[in-house]
Amino acid sequence: MVHNEQSLIARKMILESKWNQKFLEQGEETLDMMQMELELKEIKRQLREQAVFKVREELEEDLDIAS
Repeated sequence: MVHNEQSLIARKMILESKWNQKFLEQGEETLDMMQMELELKEIKRQLREQAVFKVREELEEDLDIAS
C-alpha cells in the first residue's frame, strides 16, 4: 500500500509521540515500543523511496528538456 508523503509524515509523528509517551511512563523500552520502532523504520524507508523516485523523475525531465 502506497501512502502519500504527508500521510506518512503524519503517521511517523504520531508513532514518535506515542513512543516518547510510553517511554516517559515505563522508563524503559517495551515490546510494543519495539514494534513501533519497526513501523517507524518502514515509514522512513518509504519516505526515502519516494524522495529518490521524485528526484529521479526530475532528473529525467531535465534530461528530456536538454535533449
